[in-house]
Amino acid sequence: MDPVRLLFGLALILIGLEILSRRIQPYTDGDVTRSFPQPDRRATRIVVLGDSIAYGHGLEEAQAWPALLARRLVVTYPHHPWQVVNAGVPGDTVADAYVRFPAHVAVYQPHVVLIALGLNDCYRSENERARRRLVLFRRHELSGWGKSYLLRRLVDRLFPPAPAPRQEDEPAIPPDDFGRVLTWLVNQTRRLGARPVLLTMTPLDPALFPHGSAEWELWSSYNTIIRDTARRLEAPFIEVSHKFPTDYPWQADGVHLTPTGQALLAERVWQGLHRPPLASLLHRQGVESNAEMAPTLE
Repeated sequence: MDPVRLLFGLALILIGLEILSRRIQPYTDGDVTRSFPQPDRRATRIVVLGDSIAYGHGLEEAQAWPALLARRLVVTYPHHPWQVVNAGVPGDTVADAYVRFPAHVAVYQPHVVLIALGLNDCYRSENERARRRLVLFRRHELSGWGKSYLLRRLVDRLFPPAPAPRQEDEPAIPPDDFGRVLTWLVNQTRRLGARPVLLTMTPLDPALFPHGSAEWELWSSYNTIIRDTARRLEAPFIEVSHKFPTDYPWQADGVHLTPTGQALLAERVWQGLHRPPLASLLHRQGVESNAEMAPTLE
């Protein structure tokens, strides 16, 4: 056989396998999700990539803040179609969001992605699933060969990822890795042609996590990483971490929110979307913004 034809045929096979590998969405087995609707191509699509706060732990889906935001959009701008997708998964870290991104975000070709993560990343706990997915991120995104989807599949099959080593009392996702994966999520959202928006973490119950406690200090430092990442990448962010104006926004664990807390969070996100530079998102295709009417958070 002509060696040129042989090489050409082999190249075509490798290209085909590379393309096929890109279409495979692995690693999402076992994630607890809300129901994912079919993409509505007529609507302005907003995906909320988050954890149990976005999911609405212990609550009905209609009580979670993404659903409250969706209803507010429909009522305020009834002549424009909206689709808000709740891609929150309980227990998720940025490493989990990394592996879920193709199947839970990219498939929607969204206009806006609200990235609301961090509470599980800064938590001092052994999270084998997240640490295993962190290894995948390091393999795939911090190496030259990892840019090939075909090589990713091959290496991951031959050498299944073990959880990244963790030192005693270390957060589930170390700070440097948290910043790196958060940066990847912002950049990958932009590659979709969508607008990334970072949210700081919701406040903790001061009765259980007082100011200056070890848990509060970690929470505060990871919020700083979120803000610094947004500023460095010139990405908008919505500040939701300041004190709640009521004593009953938390469930018993002091982290998850009651329906009252979810409504307060939805209001903060709503206000953030109506301020520059995000206000322009709400007058896509002729929808008008009432940015000048949005109250401040101070």
